[in-house]
Parts: sequence; structure tokens; C-alpha cells
Amino acid sequence: MALANIEFAQAAVDAAQETVKRGLPQLEVIAEGSYTNQIAWLLITFLFLFVVVWRTVLPRVGSVLAEREEKIANDLDAAQRLKTEAEDMKADYEVAVAQARAKAQETILGAKEAIQADIAAAEADLDAKLSAKADEAAARIADASKEALASIGEVATEVASTMVEKLGGVDAGEKAVSDAVATALANVKGA
Repeated sequence: MALANIEFAQAAVDAAQETVKRGLPQLEVIAEGSYTNQIAWLLITFLFLFVVVWRTVLPRVGSVLAEREEKIANDLDAAQRLKTEAEDMKADYEVAVAQARAKAQETILGAKEAIQADIAAAEADLDAKLSAKADEAAARIADASKEALASIGEVATEVASTMVEKLGGVDAGEKAVSDAVATALANVKGA
């Protein structure tokens, strides 16, 4: 029996070795020693991974890229809109500055004209006052001159009378001295 068991064990080992040598028949495409099995498994694995990537990964990557592209497009649109708004604001600012400058020029010209009008009015008022004072002074001078001329006759008569008395030792009549002074004054005034 032991011999039978050994033979049976030997037969089982031979069968197992035979099976190992042959491999799996469903995977053995060509004879042993070629790379055909490996290439076949490579293709199967590649196709499996390709399908997995194609069905799951690529749609996700595509959606992420689409979202990014949409976000970039929105950002570019917003930037363009902001740029347009900034240009409009700049144009409005320049118009406002130009209007402010024009208004300032108008204000300056108005103030200048008002100041010149005030100066002209003050000059006219001053000229009127000076003219009135000059006329008043001229009137006073004329009055003083008349008084002086009127008193010259009296003073000249007194002086002439005193001179005739002291120099000539003669008492001249007041009437003769006053006529002589009047004639002399008439000659001086006429000259």
C-alpha cells in the first residue's frame, strides 16, 4: 500500500507539473516563450484604463476646464466693463475740470470787472471830491484875493500918505493920495 500511495503521489505530482507547464489554456494565445500573452494583457489593461479615463476622468477634467474658461471669460468681461466705466469716469472728470476752470475764469473776470468798476467809482468819487475842494479852494483864494486887493488900496493909501509926510514933509490930502493909488492899481491890474 505504501507503494501504491507513493505511485499515486508521484502521479499527482506529475499531473501538477504537467498542468503548471501548460499554464492556463484560456490565456495562452500562442506557444510558450513569446510575449504575446503580455502584449494581450497590456492591451486589455490599456483598453480598460482608457475606458475608465474616458468615461470618468475626462468629463470631470472637461467640466473643470469649461468652468475655468467661463470664469476667465467672465473676468475678462468684467475687466472690460470696468475699463469702460473708468474711461467714462475719466471723461466725466475731465469735463467737470474743464467746466470748473471755465467757471473759475468767469468768476475771476467778474471779480476783476467788479473791482475795476469799484475802482472807477472810487476814482470818480475822489475826482468829484477833489474837484469840489479845488473849486472851494479857488473860491477862497478868489475871496482872499479880492479882500487883499480891496485892502491893498487902503494899505497903499496909508503907506503912500505916510511916505509923503515923512519924505516930503507935506501933509497930502487923503483924497489925492487915494486917487493916485487907485490909478496905480488900475494900471497894475490892466497890465
